[in-house]
Amino acid sequence: MTLRFPLLATLLAFALLAGAPAGTVAPAAAQSPESGLASPALDSLLRAPVLDLRLLERAVLDRNPTLGAMRAAWRAAEAAADKAGALEDPMLDVMTAPRSWSSDAVDPAYMASISQRLPLFGQRGLKARVARADARAMGEDFRTARLDIQREARRAYYEYFLVARGRAVNAEIKDLLAQFRKSAVARYSAGTVGLEDALQADVEIAMLDHEEVALIRERRAARARLNAFLQRDPGSPLPEPPADLALPAAPARSDSLFALARALRPELKSWSAQRDSREAALSLARRERLPQFTFSARYDRYWEAPEVMPSAGVSLNLPIQFGRLGAAEREARAGVEQVEYRRKAAEAQIGSEVETA
Repeated sequence: MTLRFPLLATLLAFALLAGAPAGTVAPAAAQSPESGLASPALDSLLRAPVLDLRLLERAVLDRNPTLGAMRAAWRAAEAAADKAGALEDPMLDVMTAPRSWSSDAVDPAYMASISQRLPLFGQRGLKARVARADARAMGEDFRTARLDIQREARRAYYEYFLVARGRAVNAEIKDLLAQFRKSAVARYSAGTVGLEDALQADVEIAMLDHEEVALIRERRAARARLNAFLQRDPGSPLPEPPADLALPAAPARSDSLFALARALRPELKSWSAQRDSREAALSLARRERLPQFTFSARYDRYWEAPEVMPSAGVSLNLPIQFGRLGAAEREARAGVEQVEYRRKAAEAQIGSEVETA
């Protein structure tokens, strides 16, 4: 919305200040993982007499498909973390000599063994740490996306409100100019003033009519944005915005806000979780230099002497491929450095946002 005359700009500014265009931030609503075509939150929003910001946020979060997909991925990562680090299934081997079962010369011959691989140097725990940290990072990414969608929905809501206020102020100014023109015409008829004032009022009224057309177009665009957030057709009707909004609380000092942002922003929590995952992966790569043991027990009826039929054993791998092991460790170490640099970059970006907000 643009105003070409100082008089209109001044009157509009005073009217908007009187209407308190700044709004309070509504508390976050509960997120529903599935977004169906019908939603109780949307029904409540459309039944309200005016467009309520809290109900709008609930409906947007409830129906957003991206959040539904991210939450499903988060649940999948949590399920993967539950199984990470678990023991492998034991191996059962059974062998027999078929002809021995029908022979009168030898006893039936068969062998049965069971084996279990047991990593004894903490590899299972490190795998579980990696998976849990990855799931935690996905959860923080979900919360980040949720806040981003809330912010954009609020921005669209305030644009919708501002356009409505602009139209109301436009109408008030137009009424004032009509009264001024009527008075100017009366004074001109009485011969006390010239025709310039009435002509200037006509020009101002014409410009207001032009501004009204522009505001109607902006209102249509703002409504289309809100409907897009609600997964509805762009031209679907919406309740009118409220006549005014409450003033927000006075902001605290920027240093205390930055400390609060560092503690609460999910982006930083996500990068911290990813750093924990990479550090656990680095420890796991170092543990790969240690052998992993497989314990087994066997009963072998191929032997004739009963004393040697039962047996027990242990086997282990030989981690002697030092090139592969060293490359895996370097890869994991580079992953830790990468995540740490990106965490610091995100922290600097958040500090800039807090300072310039």
